[in-house]
Amino acid sequence: MSRRGPSKADQKAARKRDRAESRARESAEWDEQMVLEPGELRALLAHLGAELPAAGCGHSLALTRAWAAAHGEDWARLQPSLAHFGGSCDCEVLANVDPATRVDTWARY
Repeated sequence: MSRRGPSKADQKAARKRDRAESRARESAEWDEQMVLEPGELRALLAHLGAELPAAGCGHSLALTRAWAAAHGEDWARLQPSLAHFGGSCDCEVLANVDPATRVDTWARY
């Protein structure tokens, strides 16, 4: 390091290290907080993608809860998991709890 601060190469290395650490934290968070397996989550998202255009959101988790009941998922366990990732209503589950946006960070993918 010079008197002027870290070199450009050092700054670049630090940014790269910070991104890797951030991805590792996000991956750990997904593994800790997401109760659905990847295939189950994809099925839920496909269900919501198919049902929401006709049913509308309603600012509830009615469609998500119906899917959970039909697939034997424990709602008391699933609802907090989805809420953790920003899914507080059906349209937010579809928009925010999408592993495709985090495929690089969710280790199970």
